[in-house]
Amino acid sequence: MMAVYGGCVEHPQVVCVKSRKELLSHVGRSFLVVVGDEALARELGAAYFTEEEWAEFVKFFQEEVKKGNA
Repeated sequence: MMAVYGGCVEHPQVVCVKSRKELLSHVGRSFLVVVGDEALARELGAAYFTEEEWAEFVKFFQEEVKKGNA
């Protein structure tokens, strides 16, 4: 499971959260991703993406889903 704050990608194993509090509820249960807030990512030990990096990741991820690899 992956919890994403600040961005989103449609997939059954991805939860898109809209608040810091909601993201915190996934600590220890999901791979945490923070888009656009490096300080929060550091504080939580989460993966950090800039908005541009996230857009590239989403494109790659969607291509892999179409291929059946994700």
